[in-house]
Amino acid sequence: MNESDKNKQIIQNFIQVVWNGRDLSALKDFWAEDCVNHAMLGTDNRGLNALRIYHDSFFDDFFSAFPDIEIEIVQQVAEGDRIATYITSQGTHSGTFYGAPPTGKTISTSVIRIDRVRDGKIAEHWSVSDAAGLMQQLQS
Repeated sequence: MNESDKNKQIIQNFIQVVWNGRDLSALKDFWAEDCVNHAMLGTDNRGLNALRIYHDSFFDDFFSAFPDIEIEIVQQVAEGDRIATYITSQGTHSGTFYGAPPTGKTISTSVIRIDRVRDGKIAEHWSVSDAAGLMQQLQS
């Protein structure tokens, strides 16, 4: 397996274990101690503690509202230490999400994430999600 394939596998494993497996305790297995999460608002986006806070909020907000959500990797492209991953998610809106009461609707959303891997762990992360499209799906 070449280095690009190994780096793609790290992202695949992270999504499967932490997000689909809902295992926040595994963050340290996939992220470098001095990681930078550029997707996190504000300036305190460095290190595992900040990453844990970010994921705690993500789990509380997103996974509580869509408890059956399944995250699927559609495509990955890697060059050097950078990996671009296109992800889709589908689930049922069963809990309140940013003020939107449960609708029972099945939603679908997508995310493009870019990660930089160093020494077998995620060192930097950027992402763009279709938040507006998701909120539109929750409209009556």
